[in-house]
Amino acid sequence: MSPHPTILASWDACLGHTAEWLATPSLGQVRQMTAGTLLYAQGMPHRCFYLIREGYVQCAMLHGSGRRLLLELMGPGTMFGEGAAFDGLPRYVDAQAVTDVVVSAYAPEDIVGAGERATALMADIIRIMASKQRVLASKLLAFNSEDPEERLRHLLHKLVSVQRRASPDTARARQVWLSQENLGEMCGMSRISAARALRRLAELGLVRTHPRFVEVLDPAGLAVG
Repeated sequence: MSPHPTILASWDACLGHTAEWLATPSLGQVRQMTAGTLLYAQGMPHRCFYLIREGYVQCAMLHGSGRRLLLELMGPGTMFGEGAAFDGLPRYVDAQAVTDVVVSAYAPEDIVGAGERATALMADIIRIMASKQRVLASKLLAFNSEDPEERLRHLLHKLVSVQRRASPDTARARQVWLSQENLGEMCGMSRISAARALRRLAELGLVRTHPRFVEVLDPAGLAVG
């Protein structure tokens, strides 16, 4: 079975449409932020949208029940926050740096001031927003049809696949720096269920768990499950 393509909706949707943005650091403001920095908060208006150049950012939502839900992990090449930046409405999620990050921050008017490139840059944003809608619909469908443990296999495979694109042939690319609780939240599982599933994957020789990260030993094996 091939890995499900929609686990990381924003990351997947953006990778084919941000090359020109990445190649234009003079547009917007490049900012460095330390791990734990809150880029914007749920329920608050925020006028900027962002492009990740280095590092990882997570989006999470506080549910009405009081439970905090991790929705997405985003890495290099992801653009996020553009919808609320343009419509001016309050954010429906938090965005927080998981690692030290380098991002470009943009205000909507930055595109207007981009001169001849403005049309192409705006077209990229439209494509990104359309792609996000499509993969989000597929992601919701997958959550209603797949077994949670299967989603965990797909999530680990997808994370490593994207990381290896950015940093091929490095040991770090096979390391998933998410807690068992966060992995469970992203797959609709409790922390205990995620821990049990990881133990089963470890017994199969597919992963090795460490105190702060999961090491993927056999990405291809995860995809076959």
